[in-house]
Amino acid sequence: MDNVKRNAILAVVLAIVAFFWIWFFDYLGAKAYWAALISFGVCLAYGSALARSLPWMTLGGVLGVLAGLLTYLLYMLVFPLYYGLSVAIAGAIFILIAAAVSIPKMREMLPMFLVGWGVFQAAMARFEYLFAEKPIEGMPRVLPTLFGVILSLLFGMLLAAVLDAVVLRRRAEAAESVGGSE
Repeated sequence: MDNVKRNAILAVVLAIVAFFWIWFFDYLGAKAYWAALISFGVCLAYGSALARSLPWMTLGGVLGVLAGLLTYLLYMLVFPLYYGLSVAIAGAIFILIAAAVSIPKMREMLPMFLVGWGVFQAAMARFEYLFAEKPIEGMPRVLPTLFGVILSLLFGMLLAAVLDAVVLRRRAEAAESVGGSE
């Protein structure tokens, strides 16, 4: 029963925080409210390994957003303006680089790298009308989107870490103490 109660607390806290984050994300400069929810979900899926993996996941997420920026700059400023093909080529290049760089800590870094990369692309796609018609007008939106996506990713990871420490880790410790006392 204690497990159900903790999960209910987790669900209520997540719903309340998500409500306010989605409502106020644009005023906070976050630019991509969904980034917080996705990074929260990925972090929550790590379970008891989250505390050990969080620094590498954070690095992977931030590097992913930066790679998303470089991908955007590559397909908007260097490649010919065949939007779909240019994005595919630039994306494949940076995802290959990410996979190669994260080989030593792939289970921790690569998922969050891909989340960061994809969320940045999605946040910039909100301005898709600027890509095909006026690429130069999309550039002023790049830096605020970069920092906003990083803020959203880090907020989701922070929320997962706090809930892991306060709600989930206590459950794991209680399960270990029950298992150890038998």
